[in-house]
Amino acid sequence: MARLPDEFISQLKSANDIVDMFRTYADLKKRGRIYVCCCPFHSEKTPSCTIYPENSSFYCFGCGVGGDIIKFVMLTDNVSYMEAVRTLAQRCGMTVPSQNPEERRRTQFRDRCLEINRETANFYYLNLLKGSDKTGLQYLKYYHIQPETVKKYAIGYASDDWQALHYHLRQKGYSDEELLTAGICRRNQHDKLYDKFRHRIIFPVVDFRGNVTAFGGRAVEQEKPPFLITEDTPVSSRNRTVFSLQIARNSENAKSMILAEDYFCTAAVYQAGFENVIAVPEDFTAYHAQAIMQYAKEIILISSSASGYGEIQKIRNLCSDAGLAVRVVGLQDAQDSAGFIRKYGNEAFRNLLEHAGDAVQTALQDSWKGLDKQQDRPAMIQKSAKVLSGIRNPLEREIYLNQTAEKLNLTPEQLQSEIDRLHHKKPKSDTRNSRSLDKSELFGINQPNLKQRRAEEQILVYLSRFPEEIRNVQENLSPEHFVTESYRQLYQLLCESGGIPGDTPPELSALLKKYQEIEFTSESTEACIKVLKSPGKTVIL
Repeated sequence: MARLPDEFISQLKSANDIVDMFRTYADLKKRGRIYVCCCPFHSEKTPSCTIYPENSSFYCFGCGVGGDIIKFVMLTDNVSYMEAVRTLAQRCGMTVPSQNPEERRRTQFRDRCLEINRETANFYYLNLLKGSDKTGLQYLKYYHIQPETVKKYAIGYASDDWQALHYHLRQKGYSDEELLTAGICRRNQHDKLYDKFRHRIIFPVVDFRGNVTAFGGRAVEQEKPPFLITEDTPVSSRNRTVFSLQIARNSENAKSMILAEDYFCTAAVYQAGFENVIAVPEDFTAYHAQAIMQYAKEIILISSSASGYGEIQKIRNLCSDAGLAVRVVGLQDAQDSAGFIRKYGNEAFRNLLEHAGDAVQTALQDSWKGLDKQQDRPAMIQKSAKVLSGIRNPLEREIYLNQTAEKLNLTPEQLQSEIDRLHHKKPKSDTRNSRSLDKSELFGINQPNLKQRRAEEQILVYLSRFPEEIRNVQENLSPEHFVTESYRQLYQLLCESGGIPGDTPPELSALLKKYQEIEFTSESTEACIKVLKSPGKTVIL
């Protein structure tokens, strides 16, 4: 199984100081030969993350996340293994060696997409400034977007021409298939390509390395949808993209980030003096929360960016899981934050942010309106129960439940009964299916197939350390070859995600810790695969 030479990886790690990179995200304290800090990957007050400069690695004893400097870049920049390698190589002036033909093809195709995106961003930018259609400039002028902001975000404009960009890029030598894969063109029923973005203000999405990875377009009139984004491509994933995070993370108020409605509103809020503003393409996901959590302690959610309390509570729960607090502001009679700033000014917007309230507390206070009217109590109790039932953290839910019960002159048991009634709470499911596996079940102690189980563990650890090998192993080993159900699921997860996901499963964290002192090679992994493919195994359920 081909992979990058050990000598190159060793030189790459030596040329990049993991301590310097950690200092960007955390305050380090030296303890002998090591450094400790509060983990940048989960919320904590007592330092539990240890950095080992001698072998360029780290490990958090609080959340179980650890690895080498390559894994650190994968987590902080939210990129694949090879992207992290390229980032580190670029940082120290090294050249990444040639890989196997398939990997080289993927790398070349990815680079080709980045070239297309860069050319596309430049085309739209010049079209805004110098094109014959001045609609884009007039729209930006209406919202008081200044030239400095246009330059900062490389804002462009897509005219109403159906093939202007397509024609331009074909002249540059890019094929139709490349333009389709890059997500900037579409194909009609007559098999002809046309530009995806038309009659829209265009915002390039830029990653931490300065690459243009995607685009967002805001309609200048009544086009539907009002905001359009690039689909998933080889260089971008919508459920991981946080627009303007590369700017916000370096701002003075980075610990408290403003989540705006879209990319246009982000630019308007930034121009109003708030560099700590970000946006996500569509639905807020756990990946977004994890990415923001690396730099911030809370987000301030513009309420118009979520469709009602249900969406706000979903965002709040995802942020709570990541250790992020959420506060909410309303915009009075403005349609969005850009419109509010244009109508009321920068200071009025600042005042809104300073008085932002907790998402749950704001919703509960809204449900208590008219408390003095006895006839409204049933509806009030039902509204409060609905808000409380949406809180995922049990301890937090209990605190709010007690406060609300006291406010409504109820006992906590009465209010809990209303929550159960509201959701038609079902009886507890079978304990065997719902309970967590204990350690003996997790590692299969006192179970058969010890040899196969150890082989599975080594394969999982090897793929976690070398995710670029997943495709090669996957070609030779199917999930059905695994005899331990929990390890089979971990193997499928690694194959589907292309490496360890943002939230490392506890079982995998335990394995990485168990084998942290042991080196695995491609040869030993091939031997493990042969063990699993040998006949006469019993499946552990």
